[in-house]
Amino acid sequence: MDSGVLMLASRILERYPLCDRCLGRFFAGLGMGLSNFERGRSVKVLMAMELHGGASKDPQALRDKIYLYSLNAGEPFSSLYRHIYGLDPPKPSPCYVCGGKVESIIADWVKRVGESLRAMGFRRFILGVRPPEGSSEAEEEIAREFSLQHWESIKNDLKREIGKGVSRSYGFEPDFSDPEIMLILDISRGSIEAVIPSLIVSSRVVKLVRGVSFKKRPGKRSLEDIVERVAEDLGEGVRISIPVRDTSRYRILGDGFYSILEIRSPKPGRRSLEAISSAINRKQDIYIIDIIGKGRRKDIEDLANRVKRITYRIYIYSSKKLGDIEMEKLKSQSPITLEQRTPKRIVERGGAERIYKGDLKIEAIQRISEKTFEIIASTSSKIYIEETITGDEGRTSPSLSSILSTDLKPLEIDVIRIEL
Repeated sequence: MDSGVLMLASRILERYPLCDRCLGRFFAGLGMGLSNFERGRSVKVLMAMELHGGASKDPQALRDKIYLYSLNAGEPFSSLYRHIYGLDPPKPSPCYVCGGKVESIIADWVKRVGESLRAMGFRRFILGVRPPEGSSEAEEEIAREFSLQHWESIKNDLKREIGKGVSRSYGFEPDFSDPEIMLILDISRGSIEAVIPSLIVSSRVVKLVRGVSFKKRPGKRSLEDIVERVAEDLGEGVRISIPVRDTSRYRILGDGFYSILEIRSPKPGRRSLEAISSAINRKQDIYIIDIIGKGRRKDIEDLANRVKRITYRIYIYSSKKLGDIEMEKLKSQSPITLEQRTPKRIVERGGAERIYKGDLKIEAIQRISEKTFEIIASTSSKIYIEETITGDEGRTSPSLSSILSTDLKPLEIDVIRIEL
């Protein structure tokens, strides 16, 4: 047998009994549009044709080899042995990798998976497979012994063939980008574990009220709690990830800010962006969430690093009267270079001491009364805006209080723009 593939296959079959699919899997990277079953059967057929040609010239010279292949590979060698020698061939040995069960495994699990998906009401799925006990070790042993370069695992083969079978027989579709459910098949134990992956979407959030945080807090109102209640038909829980510090004291206005919405264990048929938007925006007097598109878990990790500057509208009270001169003084010093230590209120709760540096740009200023004024100002995302106003007992320097030589207190703060 001059072919490299046939020569390698003959060496393998002289040592190990293999079914069509398990033999074909050792050459999975060769040939296009073939299943491993077809690949393995094709290799065996070509080997048998070569042997038939040789045996027609000298039958006895190849008798032992055809007998061995009949033992280790079954058909078509068994029929060839009977045809040439007029004797019953040996009973084929069980496949060294799967025990001769891989085809029945695929057929049985196609039915089990299809019926499970039908019962649960899911249509888009992905599969995970724990292969038959000992099968992975057996194929790895053969691959090492013969230095095979083009093989694939029984695990991958089973995932693909069972998935294709479910699609063909039941009309459910494998979906690697947005599955409704993952089924993990334990072949040896005969069990199916269902995992419903979270649905992650990118969004923009506007928060119209104060007194509501984004994240859940014991005894406090939060957007996560509110969205979970109004959209309970979507799934079993909601997590909102935002790119800035979470505070209930600020409204988030303007275009809002970019956020990631994670819906845990979404229910069947509730993964479309239209369904999500309709379900969550039932409390538009509190918030508006504009769904942008599908998100990724990596987006959550990247959120905090994306924000460059935050623009605030701040309504401020002064302990002493202020006039136009003080307003001009503030505006003339913009941008104000800041050095800020972690606010005292955070350190007292166990927060770490850090030093932050940035600047405050005052874009507009308006005196409302003798003791109140409003500014629109921007600063870097790491700067705490409230302490930039008050000074926090000297922990922020300079502060607006120190510049004006008065005690200032922010009465209202709104986020009106976030620069990414």
